[in-house]
Amino acid sequence: MIQYEFPLNERIRKFLRIEEIFSKMEAQVYAKNEFSSYNCFNTFFEIIAIASRADLKVELIQEIEKQRSKMKTKMKTKKNIAINNELYRTRLKLEKSKTTPGFNFGGDKFLTELKTRAASPFGIVASDFPEFQYWLKKTSEIDKKSYFENKLNDFLPIKIAITNLMQILRKNIKNNSIETNSGSLQYKLDPLLKNDLVIISLGESSKFYPSISSNKYAVNVHFSKINNEVYNKSIKFKIGIASF
Repeated sequence: MIQYEFPLNERIRKFLRIEEIFSKMEAQVYAKNEFSSYNCFNTFFEIIAIASRADLKVELIQEIEKQRSKMKTKMKTKKNIAINNELYRTRLKLEKSKTTPGFNFGGDKFLTELKTRAASPFGIVASDFPEFQYWLKKTSEIDKKSYFENKLNDFLPIKIAITNLMQILRKNIKNNSIETNSGSLQYKLDPLLKNDLVIISLGESSKFYPSISSNKYAVNVHFSKINNEVYNKSIKFKIGIASF
């Protein structure tokens, strides 16, 4: 199945974006070609811009404590105890993390210069920056990987917190199998519940994709082909609503 995720509020939208940026960084770090380093630096600067915001750490700690409080009301199974303990360790790591507003590079002139160039219209261009060209040519793939992993260490508590919270959210889902003949559907929501995430699952061979619009009462699902042409044939799919 192909899954499409749609946030129903700005908090979950932010969590999904951060999750995706870290996933992108991991994929780029392990890519073995010269140009993957360009992508790694650009993505690293994206991580800094988001993860060094003071409100993010506070928001994550608050959500972790909310989930821990909910866990205390559930049966004390080994699984629930393990999840609660992991959330507690995650909170401690967040509180001790070094990510602060106005994150700097600790006097790393090379990284500071790269960040400045990344923000320019042409981005990072090796021919304009001999030191970067030297780094690309002289640094082994293993050392490049270690370099980026070390730079990411300060941000790992953010990544771990997002990963743990999104795992909890995705498990708190109610799925329904649905069929529509018109290429669109209105799926009613319970307005008394705080809905956070819509997950639509389609078959691997599907030749269309979903998009949604929503309010507290309903999710409107529309199916289109890649050229935005409405797909109005019979469609079977699963829709899931997840909430913390």
